[in-house]
Amino acid sequence: MLDAIITAGGTMSPSDPLFALTGVEKKALVPLLGKPMIAWVLEALVGSGLVENILIVGLKEGDIDTGGRPIHFIMPNKDEDAVTNALIARNELRRINPTVQKFLLCPSDIPLITPASIQSFVAECGSMSADAYYAVVDEATMEAAFPNSKRTYIPFKDGRYTSGDIFLLNAHLEPDMKLMRAIVGSRKNYFQQIRMFSIPFIVRFLLRRMPIFEAGAEAARRAGLGQGRIVVTRHAEIAMDLDKPHHYHLIKAMLEAR
Repeated sequence: MLDAIITAGGTMSPSDPLFALTGVEKKALVPLLGKPMIAWVLEALVGSGLVENILIVGLKEGDIDTGGRPIHFIMPNKDEDAVTNALIARNELRRINPTVQKFLLCPSDIPLITPASIQSFVAECGSMSADAYYAVVDEATMEAAFPNSKRTYIPFKDGRYTSGDIFLLNAHLEPDMKLMRAIVGSRKNYFQQIRMFSIPFIVRFLLRRMPIFEAGAEAARRAGLGQGRIVVTRHAEIAMDLDKPHHYHLIKAMLEAR
């Protein structure tokens, strides 16, 4: 069995178009078909049958209906950044379950994921002998599933990929916090991320000679995440996060169609 952390600390200002559409400050609580967005993620994790302990970061007990499930909650430290708070959450998970070895990390804004999505991603991780697994979706798969999602694709030697929103991580890693902050801070701009690597790496990337699996392994090594592996998943919903009003309408329609 695995444990899981759901990050749910994001808040929206009145100027955010998604706030204007939904009127909800806490992004995780954006309503979708009568329940908060995070509830869909929670149900997918529970329904997978692979997850034992679940820790939600950014909400308090009572903010959502857990259906009687023993869910754990922790509030982020407002004086710390997202990377530090993720590490604090990891440490809390280790306190809850001192024997934890691997855990899933995902945000609250991927409500289209299903139990099958979770099961498939874990199966695609294979032996789980690596320290960090990161999901990506190739352009053809993403566009076939969500042709109007307007995703950003990163070009590699073996194709163009968009980043997924689920990780499988070794619970005992001690990452390079400075580099992790830089990576997370530039997550919307892959050119800024590439600049953090060596000159030979940058040249190979720009010339489209860098295979995605090699890039993933090097990124994990530099970030102090040990042995890292990219998982090219066939489940496009893992990369369909809800950030903007057009995502809201697209995702709501797909949930209704289910």
